[in-house]
Amino acid sequence: MACLNLLGKARPLEDYIALIDSMPEWERNNRRDWTDAITQVADLIHAHVSYDCGCCQRCLTSVSTACVTVTFQGPKEFRTWVKLRNLTPYFVSAPDSVLITTILSKAVKIEHASGQIRTATFLQFESQMTTQNARITAMHQYNPIYRFMCDQSGVMVHANKMAWEAYSTGGDKEREDAYQEAVTAVFEKGVSCHRHLRCYTSRKTGKRKWTVLEMWPIADPLDSKLAVMVSEYNMTQQKELELQLSAQHLSLQRQNAELETLNANIQTEKEHLREQNTHLTERLEAVAQTPPSEGINADTPLDLMLNVLQKLILGESVPLPQIMDLRQILTESTTDLRQPIGLERQLLESCHATDGEVGLSMLQLLKGKSVKQKPSSEAPNVMAEKSQHSPARRPRSSFADRAQAERQSFSAAITPAIERMLQDASTQWQFDILGFAEATAGYTLSLLGFHMLKSQGFVSEFNVDEAKLCMYLRRIEAGYDNSIPYHNSTHVASVLQMTHMLMVHGGVVKSQGADRLTLLASYIAALVHDYQHSGFNNDFLIKTSHDLAVTYNLQSPLENHHLAASTRVFLQQRYNFLGDMPQEDKMALRMTAIDQVLGTDMKKHFSILSRFQGLFKRTNSTGGSSAPMPTFGEGRGRDLADLKAEDRSTLHQMVLKCADIGHLAADPATHKRWSLKLEEEFFRQGDKEKELGLSVSPLMDRSHKGGITRSQIGFFSIVGIPMYRAMVAAFEDARPLLDGVMGNYKCWEAAAASGKDPRV
Repeated sequence: MACLNLLGKARPLEDYIALIDSMPEWERNNRRDWTDAITQVADLIHAHVSYDCGCCQRCLTSVSTACVTVTFQGPKEFRTWVKLRNLTPYFVSAPDSVLITTILSKAVKIEHASGQIRTATFLQFESQMTTQNARITAMHQYNPIYRFMCDQSGVMVHANKMAWEAYSTGGDKEREDAYQEAVTAVFEKGVSCHRHLRCYTSRKTGKRKWTVLEMWPIADPLDSKLAVMVSEYNMTQQKELELQLSAQHLSLQRQNAELETLNANIQTEKEHLREQNTHLTERLEAVAQTPPSEGINADTPLDLMLNVLQKLILGESVPLPQIMDLRQILTESTTDLRQPIGLERQLLESCHATDGEVGLSMLQLLKGKSVKQKPSSEAPNVMAEKSQHSPARRPRSSFADRAQAERQSFSAAITPAIERMLQDASTQWQFDILGFAEATAGYTLSLLGFHMLKSQGFVSEFNVDEAKLCMYLRRIEAGYDNSIPYHNSTHVASVLQMTHMLMVHGGVVKSQGADRLTLLASYIAALVHDYQHSGFNNDFLIKTSHDLAVTYNLQSPLENHHLAASTRVFLQQRYNFLGDMPQEDKMALRMTAIDQVLGTDMKKHFSILSRFQGLFKRTNSTGGSSAPMPTFGEGRGRDLADLKAEDRSTLHQMVLKCADIGHLAADPATHKRWSLKLEEEFFRQGDKEKELGLSVSPLMDRSHKGGITRSQIGFFSIVGIPMYRAMVAAFEDARPLLDGVMGNYKCWEAAAASGKDPRV
């Protein structure tokens, strides 16, 4: 098929075949592909069909064979360039020139009769062009960004206008030098693409710029000989573009990171809201399941007075009998404004005190009331009998040697497993302190104390002398008698760990309720709060007229001794690890620790709890009950930076009080082990009381069925749960503490309901 305007009329088929046969063998072989393709089509159609040459409508003629259908097969097509003079044997009056024509080849199916289909090659003669245009077309199809083309000898055979203007001024010598490297690389070394750097001066800006010339082999469309085509890229512009793209990429990365952070924050807040919902549901269930008669009325005279004042401020009327009752309470000489009204009577009449011994035990714990004791001619010095509190003399050695030995013993004691335990102690509310004690026998308190102080940054912040700190911790740990079942170094380590959790993870530090110095003081207070404990309580010391009871005038003899004895250790030069701290900071630290340790005396329990609730609760306008102020966990509510000094002291006392009985929040198995340890310690005190001819304190006679395990429900209801609820009402982050307490409370309830021995 051919275009009439371009090539003229095709020769008759018989003339065409005769022409082919008359050709020499070598020429016929060269033209065989063309001959076979044109013969196939001419034999079936004998027509000249114009196709996409700009004059299609004028060139169309009818097909001589009646029913001929031509169908294209697939989208694939091929384009080639042919000199017109090579086609003249096949067409009548074809132009005899050096023009080039492009031929589009495409596979077709020809149906010339029903069911008779032949395949052939459709040849579309598109246009004619000059030699230069043919090269331009071929080069453009190969790569639209081109500059030159040269032959194997390095002579330029084509260049676009821009390239010609840029390089023609240098003459053939410059061009030959520029291309010789590429010709050698492409034709001799066989590289697929050769790159050459070129520096030039911009005509517009006058600045020096760099371009890269890419050179690769290409077939010359005129004679099919190998040539080199050259493309040029502006490296300066490319680098600027790369920098722009890089900046955009970094910007997109930042935006993506911000979106990921935002998404993570949303997910965190979502999880927090889900946990809040779970906690609120549990609280409602706990309130709904708690019988109203299980606790005692903890309203103090101060609470009643504030309720009356609140009603008067709001313009509400107060019944006269209520005012008269309040007046009667306030005028009694024995009234303690911060003790629950009629506490003694309530404890004895409470449903938890149906066992009279349980009621007496709670009364002795919280108010110091005890049954009359037989007179004792000579009060035993129990503390003096505990010789293990005074460490055995060591061979004389230099302080530096001992300090170095202590540090080395610390390092040797910390194995990878213990290191993991220490990390858990920093983050877990129900840390397995008993398992940690078994793994670190003899070093439990000192290792944990050193880890807490160092991990919190106190060593560097307060320029702590690490050698003296190690010596101090070892000396304090030696002051605890581990033969005592409960008040030993493991208990103190447990209190230290719980103090850390409440301060750091419970919301106290986050709400600015404690600064860095206070946090350090709280850790030290936890370390020394039972220092040199004898295994006997204050009531025993008082009723035996012990030296400590005499020295401290019956006022918290144990707590005062813990502070005084540990302070004497700290004041020794070899143990004073805060030697560089300003004196006023040392005094502030010591006063904070004193307030906290003295607050662990259970006789002060209701006074401290009442003051704490006064800080974080507001009286309900209807009177009689209280509603919690906004909590200070999870970043809600105001901060506590402006809290008065005495109020801060109450807060810090509550932290150590909660930590001191923190085993109430431990996992059930650990909590039961601690309860049995405390029961055994009380039994030993009962044994000592029998030995001295004294009346045995309630729940301390091992000959009776059960000890303090009989009073756990009462202790939880009257002391534990109200205190932890008050803490969580103020600091929601401490919620896991109350969850643990409620879980153990339910275990004791279930044991009581089943009638089983709770110790089993």
